[in-house]
Amino acid sequence: MPDSTTLTVSTLTYLAPDGAVIFSGRSPDGNSVRVVAGKNIMPRPPVVGELWDIAGKFREHSKYGWQLYAQHARYVVPKGRLLVRYLADHPSFSGIGIGKAQTIYDAFGDQLVDLLNAGDAERLSSVLSASMASQLVSVWAENQAEAAVVAFLDEHGFDIRLANKLRRVWGTQAIQMLERNPYYMLAFTSWTRTDAAATKMGLQLDDTRRLVGAVEAVLYSRLHDGHTMTPIQILHERLPALLGRWVTDNDVRTAIALATSENAIVGDDNGFQPVGAASLEQRISERIHSMLNHKRDQRMTQGGLFPTASAHDAFISTAIAENEQHQGFALNAQQRAAVNMVFKAPFSVLTGGAGVGKTTVLRVIHSVASKMRIDVVQMALAGRAAKRMGEASGHDAMTIAKFLHLVRTGQLEVASGSLIVIDEASMLDLTSMFQILRHAPMDVRILLIGDAAQLPPIGFGLVFHQLASSAVVPRVELTEVHRQAAETGIPLIAASIREHIVPDISPYAGTQTGISFIECDNDGVTSVLQRLANDWDGDEWQVLSAIRMGTAGINAVNAFFHESSAKNEPDYPVAIGEPVIHLVNDYERGLMNGTLGRVVDVDEGKIHVDFEGTVHAIPAAEAAERLELAYAISVHKAQGSQFDRVAVVVTQSRILDHALIYTALTRGVEQVVFVGGREAFETAVRAPAFTQQRHVGAVV
Repeated sequence: MPDSTTLTVSTLTYLAPDGAVIFSGRSPDGNSVRVVAGKNIMPRPPVVGELWDIAGKFREHSKYGWQLYAQHARYVVPKGRLLVRYLADHPSFSGIGIGKAQTIYDAFGDQLVDLLNAGDAERLSSVLSASMASQLVSVWAENQAEAAVVAFLDEHGFDIRLANKLRRVWGTQAIQMLERNPYYMLAFTSWTRTDAAATKMGLQLDDTRRLVGAVEAVLYSRLHDGHTMTPIQILHERLPALLGRWVTDNDVRTAIALATSENAIVGDDNGFQPVGAASLEQRISERIHSMLNHKRDQRMTQGGLFPTASAHDAFISTAIAENEQHQGFALNAQQRAAVNMVFKAPFSVLTGGAGVGKTTVLRVIHSVASKMRIDVVQMALAGRAAKRMGEASGHDAMTIAKFLHLVRTGQLEVASGSLIVIDEASMLDLTSMFQILRHAPMDVRILLIGDAAQLPPIGFGLVFHQLASSAVVPRVELTEVHRQAAETGIPLIAASIREHIVPDISPYAGTQTGISFIECDNDGVTSVLQRLANDWDGDEWQVLSAIRMGTAGINAVNAFFHESSAKNEPDYPVAIGEPVIHLVNDYERGLMNGTLGRVVDVDEGKIHVDFEGTVHAIPAAEAAERLELAYAISVHKAQGSQFDRVAVVVTQSRILDHALIYTALTRGVEQVVFVGGREAFETAVRAPAFTQQRHVGAVV
């Protein structure tokens, strides 16, 4: 028989990405119990002050003593004197300390639960202020609703950890919404689970809600893979697999017509889109066209500085010449054209491969803008990309997330006539681009800088890649590789790969500049990486991979290196000296998603990490959502960053393509070593990039 107890949560020690959790609580007799709950045991992380029924087995740990290894956990609404501690400790009941909680219980005794369930704020106001009594019954109702949603999800076979998401979207109406149409759950979970729950609730196979839900499921699945548009042929291919093999082409047409009539989707015989994605593309297109079609001569709007267009052009030419003299070398024709474009066009694109001088152009743009009294706001999607942009240009840069946060909260106002520069713009998804345009004044200039051969955004849609090939958007492509950049050989090899030409790469011969290859199977990858780590000891190095799972995936590589580093702290996700990556934007700490750091200390409840020279104490309970080991990171996470030496793991997978190889290669400054299968490498280089296979609507 399992050991059972009811605990009031006192400390949340560790929360894993898969939902596993370690916490401590007080039993009714006052004893402290440390609980270890694996994934899928708890519907959500416990909150300090809450009451949970825990069933499991006690086992003795060599360091932490007796621990209760949970097999089942259930959130419970406290009764009796446990209610006092619950009201005093739970953060939702702010303002009610132990003294006030005891006063309430003394006044009403065991009737208090009934009063709270009935929402009787009037009676409670005899011992509390009216506002506090109202808050108390409101929060109590929310917690009761949560328990009801968890029970509903569990009964119908859904992941009970979705309860918080449902309550954020629908509040106390979550159950009613799902009873009205269980296929609303498709926004949160799979077709298989949703359809099974709907069948259990009594919906028939030909129910219109099921037909519309199946169409949405196909489009959501495609959206997850980056497509905003789904050709009708794909709907005809995939809908029978969801609805049943008995479905005919006529049934498919009926389902599509129903979904269209209910405004669940939009489109025509060329293809269909989720309403949200279609709206984003349309509004982005309208804004860019509005900027491009503005009838004012953009060269004559600098506060009356230039009486004629020719005076404007002459000023730019003089400013460029002054910069050339100052930096000691001349811009090439493409670079001059790029600088001129930015100050003539309200919206423009600068593109080019590695080592072609995009950063040089950016520095000159800043200099000219300063002379013209134009404010420049520059940003990039990833934290390291923004940091590198700032260092390269000599001017402050921020992440897109920080820019949006500052303008939304009124901490940043983009001045009229400003120039917004977005670097590594190939990473821009539809949502980010829409939000930037939404918060930018109508008369700003916008410049996108990037490389269309790099990876597409993680999110859905294509923005930069479409704009970079548009016939209506002003664009300059830099193609001349600078001599200094070419010395390592990386830009020249990158240029070949950019054109889908397989380069001749030599075997690895130790620490040096250039590109090399170590061939091995997946099982041999970690031992090869250990060899490189030994060779590169003392240098800045980074492992990049396309995949998370498998013996050569990111998780396996991180676990391999962690095993030898974490011998003294086996219960913590990280150990002293290990590299980590920050996973969320934290504006108070100044830490952005993608910031790399190194653990400097670990103690009970805190992980101390040095991020770019500043040590931050991360609560262990937040580690799972904030930190991840970073011996190996994804190529997407590395996009926008550069490292002295890079090892790129090459394994056959459905996501290994030309753009991923090219992007990974251009992360290296001194040396890049490909590790894995040469055949997979060559196949990926020759094949078209997956970017070209994305189905999207137009953004210009």
